[in-house]
Amino acid sequence: MRRLFIAVDLSINVVERLVLFQDELQGRLRGAFGDDLSVRWTEAENIHLTLKFLGDTPGDLVSMLESTVSRLAEPLFPFEVECRGFGAFPRPDQPRILWAGLDAKSAEVLGLLQQALERDLQEIGVAADPREFLPHITLGRLKSRANPDLSELFGRYDELSFGKSYIKDLVLYESHLRHDGPRYEVLERFALGQPA
Repeated sequence: MRRLFIAVDLSINVVERLVLFQDELQGRLRGAFGDDLSVRWTEAENIHLTLKFLGDTPGDLVSMLESTVSRLAEPLFPFEVECRGFGAFPRPDQPRILWAGLDAKSAEVLGLLQQALERDLQEIGVAADPREFLPHITLGRLKSRANPDLSELFGRYDELSFGKSYIKDLVLYESHLRHDGPRYEVLERFALGQPA
């Protein structure tokens, strides 16, 4: 079995701004909560936006996945998204995952792309995700038992823009879980608007 997901990559400028924001957040959280709060921050090379988490996938399904995603990508045009705002799952007063969001137009476009992806993958037997798709970029995961209320922080950064990314392909990644955190390997890139 291979642990797979489909994502889009963000521009280097956006990733750099997100990393600077992680540093700022780390300082603010340390100042407010000291060592009671432990966060595993997403490393710069792992920052991406997941469209579909496939999880453990049989090796013989990989070629069908690649064909399906390639067919979906071919008629689509590259597009731009803006990374904007800051939030937490499940909610700001009980944060477990810290994330950067997208502006409304970008979220709508990515939502439509994700729906098309879900539809096409169901045709080859991949189960649909029952949860609502909320496009986001994971910045960090809280690892401590402390349960800080970060509502004030979210209000402060609600409209903060991290810049725009030009999305020109979909990416099939394999996740390798290691003791020091995951490592993501690109298996295939599917260019938008390019015949297979």
